[in-house]
Amino acid sequence: MITIIGAGKVGGSAALHSAIKQLDDQILLLDIAEGLPQGEAMDLNHLLSEQGIDVEITGSNNYEDMKGSDIVVVVAGAGRKPGMTRMDLLKINAGVVKDVVGNIKKYADNSLIIPVTNPLDPMAYITYKSSGFEKNRVFGMGGMLDLSRFKQFIHESTGGSRKEIDAIVIGEHGENMLPLTRFAQVSGKPLPTILSQEKLDEIFTLTKNVAAEVIKLKGATVHA
Repeated sequence: MITIIGAGKVGGSAALHSAIKQLDDQILLLDIAEGLPQGEAMDLNHLLSEQGIDVEITGSNNYEDMKGSDIVVVVAGAGRKPGMTRMDLLKINAGVVKDVVGNIKKYADNSLIIPVTNPLDPMAYITYKSSGFEKNRVFGMGGMLDLSRFKQFIHESTGGSRKEIDAIVIGEHGENMLPLTRFAQVSGKPLPTILSQEKLDEIFTLTKNVAAEVIKLKGATVHA
């Protein structure tokens, strides 16, 4: 079973994509807001029926229902508002994550934990230290997210197929991330041989700042 703690927009999107990819046949949406996870689960299950996907999504307000979870995704906490950095959320979300991790230890102590709550790197560390789990049982997802944005800008700039783009982003999930343009390739061709240095610098900056732009435009990042 996959448990997703936090049934807001990001949690709902995570549940939807997990179900469509059939990562597990049981998904639990858990949230302290009464009615929210239940309503989201109902809505998603209706879509799954239309698609003929045999995955059951359940909504709950009770941490005890996460017993037996193989994977726990932690989305709970406040999200970024326009003008905020991820680090602005540190004090707000640290306590939330510690409380959530306490319940994971109590009810799903054999699970793997994937923190999503921002600021991701500190929250992943807090999750690791608070849980007492081995390092290979706590996975921050920021690198994959930053990479997906980096690859999208490469795709837009070159017209190359997303499937043929190889790239890497290192560092934190935040303003100090490093999209490594010099190591990126499109269909085996080094990106610096395809684009000008000016364009490479533009992609570098866009990758670092695009989340703030999405938040400015629609209020939140949801699907990525």
